Amino acid sequence: MPGSLPFLSLAFQRRFLLTGLFFIVVFQGYSQLREIFPLQTNWKFAKGPQPNAFQPDFDDSKWETVSIPHDWAIAGPFIPEADGNTAKLPWKGEGWYRYPLKWSASFNDKMVYLLFDGVMAFPEVYVNGILAGRWDYGYNSFYLDITKFLQPGKQNIIAVHADTRQHDSRWYPGAGIYRKVQLITVNPVHVDIWGVQVTTPVIKPNYADVNVIANVVNQASAPYDDINVQFSIVNAAGFEVATSTVKGRVAEGTNKDFEATLRMTNPKLWDIGQGTLYKMLTIIRRGDVIIDTDITSFGVRSTRFDPDHGFYLNDKRVQLKGVNLHHDHGPLGAAFYPRAMERQLQLLKDMGCNAIRNSHNVAAPELLELCDKMGILVFDEIFDKYDGKADITDTTDFASFAHRNVSNFVRRDRNHPSVFIWSVGNEIGDVQWNVNGGFDKLRTMTNEVLRYD
Repeated sequence: MPGSLPFLSLAFQRRFLLTGLFFIVVFQGYSQLREIFPLQTNWKFAKGPQPNAFQPDFDDSKWETVSIPHDWAIAGPFIPEADGNTAKLPWKGEGWYRYPLKWSASFNDKMVYLLFDGVMAFPEVYVNGILAGRWDYGYNSFYLDITKFLQPGKQNIIAVHADTRQHDSRWYPGAGIYRKVQLITVNPVHVDIWGVQVTTPVIKPNYADVNVIANVVNQASAPYDDINVQFSIVNAAGFEVATSTVKGRVAEGTNKDFEATLRMTNPKLWDIGQGTLYKMLTIIRRGDVIIDTDITSFGVRSTRFDPDHGFYLNDKRVQLKGVNLHHDHGPLGAAFYPRAMERQLQLLKDMGCNAIRNSHNVAAPELLELCDKMGILVFDEIFDKYDGKADITDTTDFASFAHRNVSNFVRRDRNHPSVFIWSVGNEIGDVQWNVNGGFDKLRTMTNEVLRYD
């Protein structure tokens, strides 16, 4: 089998290549592969200004212990005089989170990333008292390279400041670290975060051509001249159905795209109510040594719009029957719980719903994953308006803001077969009436979408 793992039997590799057990066994046999750690429990939280809370020796012993995801506002108390559109809950304010990260041997000689799926709002992330990075849109996912801030062999303190005072909203936004946080370790040469793009440019009754592009990053101090990037497609039963290997060189401090087209025979199509998914396994080798792996879920399906007849999925006309869906879960608040979302989607399916529009901001990635599995189309939207509702302030550089936020949004979501259309805004007066450079702003947004998809 191409790209076989020598410590596993051939049958085991073919059947269980993409299961959680695969990762456990691979990590035991190849400690240099990437690992993903959910940072869920043992967080400390305090609301309000907390001077010096970013310092590693700050005393947080009297703070509340919370689990992530966490919405500090849903518990109330209600504010009778507050705006009713946002549920009269105390989401306006600031809060601090602290997490004690114990050093692990698996961090040695690795790049270490923190990936946040959403922090409301304007998060600032400190590692051992040093600002590691910040983000400026509370609904978007973002990641930070924290390698140089970590202290080997010691307990490291992660501190996150969330501040919603400049955020504007027409519905309940929640507050705090309301979506999951992950720590990712990889070798210096690795597939970039959200660095794989899979498309299906040719779909025929008996075969499909699958194009894959993987962006490989070299953060080592020397070039890697003998890189082999293997792409393998694995079906829902765990069997490899196509494979291809590309060779190349990646200079130090650079990144490079590796591209291949794989042909699948008799593919099962992703369709409404039929969430058939495949996995693209990307394996990077240097010589015979595996140095990174990445798994990307995708579906085989075609979409198009006809000016006279509307939307077509897999060359069949589809009448869209959908709803706008805000990100909160009612009395559960803005904290994202996959089971709550799954239940909500199932109720909508039972009503005859076949499409979701996430109104009007970047959704949790699990929403897309659930829609992929359940066969529900997604109208994927990033912003409401180009103002405080998108965390755009008077000092925001619009072009820079659009670049980094649309980049994360599209690169994160582009492989989901459920996504059939992108939306860069909801009810934007500047665009409707072309004031304040509205058309230029819209053009900037759409160009960024096309850059990454």
